[in-house]
Amino acid sequence: MELSQFKNIIITGASNGLGMAMAKRYANPGVHLGLIGRNRERLDITAKSCRENGSTVETVSMDIRDRENLINWILRFDAANPVDLVIANAGVMYSGKPGHPVEQKVIIDETFDVNFNSVINTVNPLLDKMQQRKHGSVAIISSLSAYHGIPTFPAYSASKVAVKAYYEAVRGLYARDNIFITIVCPSYVDTDMTRTLKVNRIMLMSLDKAVDKIIRGIGKRKALVSFPWLHTFGISLLKLLPERIADRILLIAMGK
Repeated sequence: MELSQFKNIIITGASNGLGMAMAKRYANPGVHLGLIGRNRERLDITAKSCRENGSTVETVSMDIRDRENLINWILRFDAANPVDLVIANAGVMYSGKPGHPVEQKVIIDETFDVNFNSVINTVNPLLDKMQQRKHGSVAIISSLSAYHGIPTFPAYSASKVAVKAYYEAVRGLYARDNIFITIVCPSYVDTDMTRTLKVNRIMLMSLDKAVDKIIRGIGKRKALVSFPWLHTFGISLLKLLPERIADRILLIAMGK
């Protein structure tokens, strides 16, 4: 798998799950990684592993909702190491409680702040720099729930719809400047976040396999990477059904 085309990489959500796994995979001699995560201890573990693989690593532990600090850190990193790949991976998910399908406003606000606003604040300052250099790649980690809202996590679904639609809208504009935006829509991946949903393990894709698909898609400059194919087909099929039937199918699938 071709990884050497990227030398200066920023990854958010690098202290856990997909972010940690992708950082380790990209870590090679000659690669400079900028890793952002909330959990200082786990971020240090990621960084140690990446350094052992030969890469140079800079880390910052922060709440990515802190717009000013986030943008300042990213631009400082880019000034010293012109970023050729940014992976906006950080995200949060809250599952609805029994008897309370509508999430509290504070949960909705936090979900959109992290999953949408913070992605914009991570990526768009770098898009400006990449546009000046006429070169760069961006990966947006959305979700298959962006294809159809999921009853057990409506705010998460809506935030992933928003970020998917936004970067679909601008993707073609930046392609003219040799900047490639890949939108990634995975189903359930075996991470700590997904395990909190108590998903049947038969529905989970292994972390390594998911990272393979994401990295391959980024390397090939694909516009959209969605997986696994069976889940993608199934949720796409819902769009062809009458809405009430689609709603019922989703409720059954979610055990509601």
